[in-house]
Amino acid sequence: MHALQEWEGYVLEIGPTALEARLLDVTAGALAETEEATIPLEEISLHDREQMRVGSVFRWVIGYERSTGGVQKRVSQIVFRDLPVVADSDVSEGRDWARKVMAKLRP
Repeated sequence: MHALQEWEGYVLEIGPTALEARLLDVTAGALAETEEATIPLEEISLHDREQMRVGSVFRWVIGYERSTGGVQKRVSQIVFRDLPVVADSDVSEGRDWARKVMAKLRP
């Protein structure tokens, strides 16, 4: 697969037909999640849908896939990782820690 665009993301909310996610643009080398997306659940494999929770981490790649016969097609692939979910409390604790460090670094 030749990737055109790649994101790392985590699930913010799961609705009846789609999920809301916060995304980090891996292709652009972003250091923070600056994008949000609504992804239809039909884009997610049945196995991943069963395992998916708010905070679940995934990788989303859009690119070209070439078959052994040379046929090229554009694909979108979402793969959930077996990582601990990101809880709101984790994010809050991280922000508090960062504020304390920044306060100590300021003159």
